[in-house]
Amino acid sequence: MRKKSIIINERSHRELKKLAQEHNRNIGKFTEEMILYFQKTGTDPQAIKGKNASEMIKVIDRRIVSFFKTQESEILYPIQTQLNKNGERTDFLFKKLIEELNKIFERIKFGG
Repeated sequence: MRKKSIIINERSHRELKKLAQEHNRNIGKFTEEMILYFQKTGTDPQAIKGKNASEMIKVIDRRIVSFFKTQESEILYPIQTQLNKNGERTDFLFKKLIEELNKIFERIKFGG
């Protein structure tokens, strides 16, 4: 494997070294993992300036909760209401059918 060098300012190098040590890795391995992380997540490092990951997760979490609440009120509750109405209607019709069948059986039983 060919190794390459990159030029970064001293402050960034100190921060990179500190981060790598905090994660128990050498600078090279840590840098490779950062690259892989950004590739896999599609995260733009510029987009997270001034925000920590937990703040970003809270924003996403609020969006997801809001989405599900909207789906619940606009789709799930109306479906549930309709299913309940259909169930009540079905119960009513079955009872009516049983009553009518009982009348027919009574007529048959007593000969007409």
